[in-house]
Amino acid sequence: MKAPTPLLRQFANLWTLTGQPTPAHEWTLEEKFRQAKKAGFETMGGGVQPEIPALCAKYGLDYICYISPSAKTYVRDLEAARTMKPARINAQVCDHDTPPREAVRVWLKVEALAKKIGLAVDLEVHRDTSTETPEKVDEIARLYRAATGRDLRFCFDYSHFAVVKHLHPPYAPRLLTHPKLVRLSRQVHFRPFNGHHCQVPVTDGRGGDGPDLPPYLDFVDAFLDCWFAGAKAGDVLYACPELGPVASTYGLACFPNVWQDAIVLRGHIARLWAKNLRKWKKR
Repeated sequence: MKAPTPLLRQFANLWTLTGQPTPAHEWTLEEKFRQAKKAGFETMGGGVQPEIPALCAKYGLDYICYISPSAKTYVRDLEAARTMKPARINAQVCDHDTPPREAVRVWLKVEALAKKIGLAVDLEVHRDTSTETPEKVDEIARLYRAATGRDLRFCFDYSHFAVVKHLHPPYAPRLLTHPKLVRLSRQVHFRPFNGHHCQVPVTDGRGGDGPDLPPYLDFVDAFLDCWFAGAKAGDVLYACPELGPVASTYGLACFPNVWQDAIVLRGHIARLWAKNLRKWKKR
């Protein structure tokens, strides 16, 4: 039965859990699932690992599977992802120097095969891929619509665009320029950013918010307000409070613990979702 309202399912990225709780004593894969469930997450996100389906079943979690398909690998990538029994697929398509027209050709193949084998796919906007700038994304969206008559379903990670465009807050007027595509999205990555850093701390490490967080939360609120404008009962948004670990260099050695920050950010997102859901119910 369809849910009476839109649903938020927040997912913990296994990438964030790299080196947790310490690099010398990293949790096992199962312990990472247990910790995510304990923290209130409904979903996990990551790559292809054979243990994943059983762990998702054991802890009652959905799975978002990450792939990086190209013209040569998309069949193999999707077939491998299918074994994870994912709720959705997150695809970072091709490379930074792939022309938009070629990226669309690959994406159409990805989409067609995904539909055939029963997978839901989203095209992530991300640096060092075919979607690394707003201009490339705009062209990909335009070419896709010209080829199909439909709008493309993206997974937005605006931290990349904020850095590319050297932004100052407020961020929403420059980033949320395609509300129709925002409303179509079913997956989003909420990594706190400013206009010079694609990741900033959520907390100050002493129990308070980090100084760069408030303008970012204003942006999350604006995104959700835009998304809810097109939402229907039963629509599901998978949202990731995404923070990269120090090992990836997204996190810096001076940052607070990124997993603990992700848990705090999850709470902020839940609060802003509840606020926007109340507004949606009054429409």
